Amino acid sequence: MFEILIVDDHTHLVDSLAIGLPWEQMGITHVYKAYSGEEALELLNYRSVDIVVTDIQMNGMTGLELIARINEKWKNTKAVIITGFDEFQYAKEAIQQQVSDYLLKPVSNEELEQTLRNIINRITEEGNELLNQQKFVYRFRESLPKLREMFLYELISGKNYPISDLKEKIHLYGLPFSVEREAILLCMRVEEDYSNTDLYSLSLIEYAMFNIVEEVFSDKFNVMHCKDSHDYLIFLVQASAIEQAGIDNSAIIEDLARLSQHQIKLYLKSKVSFVLSNGGGFPKDVQSMYHSALTIYTDYIGNQTESFFNVTQKKEIYEIQPLAELYRPQTLMELIDIEQWTAFESKLTRIFDELEGAGSGAREYGLEIYVTLLQTYSYYLHKKGKRIFEVFGRDIEKMLKIDASWSLEPLKEWAFGSYVQIKAYSDSRSDNIRFDLMERIRRFIQENIKDITLQTVADHVNLHPVYISNLFKQETGENFSNYVLRLRMEKAVQLLKHKDLKISQIALEVGYQKPQYFIKLFKSHYGMTPQEFKNSDLSLKK
Repeated sequence: MFEILIVDDHTHLVDSLAIGLPWEQMGITHVYKAYSGEEALELLNYRSVDIVVTDIQMNGMTGLELIARINEKWKNTKAVIITGFDEFQYAKEAIQQQVSDYLLKPVSNEELEQTLRNIINRITEEGNELLNQQKFVYRFRESLPKLREMFLYELISGKNYPISDLKEKIHLYGLPFSVEREAILLCMRVEEDYSNTDLYSLSLIEYAMFNIVEEVFSDKFNVMHCKDSHDYLIFLVQASAIEQAGIDNSAIIEDLARLSQHQIKLYLKSKVSFVLSNGGGFPKDVQSMYHSALTIYTDYIGNQTESFFNVTQKKEIYEIQPLAELYRPQTLMELIDIEQWTAFESKLTRIFDELEGAGSGAREYGLEIYVTLLQTYSYYLHKKGKRIFEVFGRDIEKMLKIDASWSLEPLKEWAFGSYVQIKAYSDSRSDNIRFDLMERIRRFIQENIKDITLQTVADHVNLHPVYISNLFKQETGENFSNYVLRLRMEKAVQLLKHKDLKISQIALEVGYQKPQYFIKLFKSHYGMTPQEFKNSDLSLKK
């Protein structure tokens, strides 16, 4: 999507163009306005503008001077000149400044629209060419190993992809894995003490371990790997040929895993333990295979070294399993941390949907959900400097009395009711913060109207100018520059009424170095010049 800036010292022309074209249909999401070259340059510092439409002849900086400055700093920004000066010299200089087009006034909306559409098409073509450059391809290929590792890490962490996105990612990363075909997960624990090894050397050792396993399996199996949050090395293995997919490969995989264990000890002098998961579908069973392997380390292997265990050796049917949705990324804690309230509510709904099918385990899960939510809400409020009682009031007593004997409906009612309360607190807190910030900004502008800029305001409140600009528009419905202009004009009126000052002095008092520019703005704003106002007994009306 594209952004455009219209520049002209005739404010009515700028405003007319800003509302006169079907911008959204053209693919333009933002239309910015500036009434001088200087104001345009200030705006360009904070906005990613794709096209600038400007007049040539303006007070102060001319349109051609503006374009020259743009070419120095924003080389990808296209420029269109609209002017009534049909002179060859202007056209020649415009061509030298690499202007995209040169239109003579009066310009119809249809002509300007077609011109802009042509420029947008050129920008799109240039972008496509850039994406196809060999440099981009090379950098992407360099990143592929890490992207593949992150992909497997996301799968063992429980991230769900829509099937179309999953296939697209597999294709993009060049992974020879087939969706819904069986795979087996290998979990390898490194048991040498590398605590005194520098990070670079440790990375080389792990890289060598990954390579050994992949080379051992490469003849008959596809392998991708990652490192989990416990520093275990994880390998996902799938038969490389379709004809192998229908046979039992578990014995072959076990032999190759034992060979990998032996070669790592032989060549790298490192002790490692291996756990092979049961087989499962890719990618839907990857997380459960991973957790079953971790359980073997905790339940059976413990501190033993150089162990080898195949999950199929131990077949137990557990009465209760972890509540999957409660721990699947993004967790409730992660969502509340960044105040993603809609996603938080959706996740609560999915958790209780899963709980409804839990059967005899519902009470056990109910207590687990309650404790998790209480911890999540406490964490969020404490982070904001609030006690739980301050937000939930007398409901705190009800919360602390909840136990595992609660049935599903009261627990669900409490969970969603507490969510509504904490969201209301968050919304109120955000409103207060923004209100206080806007009051500070308004006071600062009024006290410094003579020298005010977006940057000085941002510096005063220690925030980025783009944030200040967006906040100002959102909270007041008025652009920052329009607000400053209005305040300056109002101050000028007061000075004209009550002080015996020259027009040039008043211009300086309200922040304009050039009296003529001030007079032009004043007339555009009030319909008369400052001198006409001074000589008149009429009340000014905007």
